Amino acid sequence: MTDTLLRVEGLTVRFGGLVAVNDVNFTVHEGELLGIIGPNGAGKTTMFNAVAGAVRPTSGTIRIGDELVSGRPPERVARLGIARTFQSVRLFKAMTVAENVTLSASTVCPSMAAARARADEVAELLGMQALQPIRVEELPLADQKRVEIARALALRPRLLLLDEMMSGLNQAETRDIIGVIKQLNGDGLTTIVIEHVLRVIMELSHRVLVLDHGVQIAEGPPREVMGDPRVVEAYLGRSAAKNLGEPA
Repeated sequence: MTDTLLRVEGLTVRFGGLVAVNDVNFTVHEGELLGIIGPNGAGKTTMFNAVAGAVRPTSGTIRIGDELVSGRPPERVARLGIARTFQSVRLFKAMTVAENVTLSASTVCPSMAAARARADEVAELLGMQALQPIRVEELPLADQKRVEIARALALRPRLLLLDEMMSGLNQAETRDIIGVIKQLNGDGLTTIVIEHVLRVIMELSHRVLVLDHGVQIAEGPPREVMGDPRVVEAYLGRSAAKNLGEPA
């Protein structure tokens, strides 16, 4: 049986009187790709923030391997092997691609020379060598999102969290990013994807978890989950559910 890499138990996050995530439980196995869906405000990004250390859980535990993650600061969580991208691109736009990725790598590498070498490795892995000397502000959105992935990979993660990477991309750009994610997961990188583009979730995910108003309402294989009446009611709508089988 594949080893469990991430274990989330009883995760609850409250902001005052608002319960953003309510008693969520799930595991992610080594090499798996888990998709997370839900309506706006369902608690998806808040859950990511808790896993990545940006938000302290009100209760519950998060573990990567045998290490307790919950309550630790983001830099410590990153060193434990969890890296993430953001729904809105967060890059140093006046810096070059190489400088952005090197800066990220420097947080886990013993020297700047090692960080630059790691940035070069990631650029080669993602086919981004030609982008290295270009300032991020000069890049189209799709390439900026590739730089976001590169910055996360520079940390040598055991678990990669991708938050709505397809937002704002056209169909060709979406196919390109799907290819990158498939490549990384195919190479063994455990991945969790939050995504609103349902056909992307269907294509990429081994399992899907669904949140609604912070509550976990379904989990399982993509086709099974998409046919769950609770998911149809909360998120898809019946007409959308019928159209899921159409090609992207």
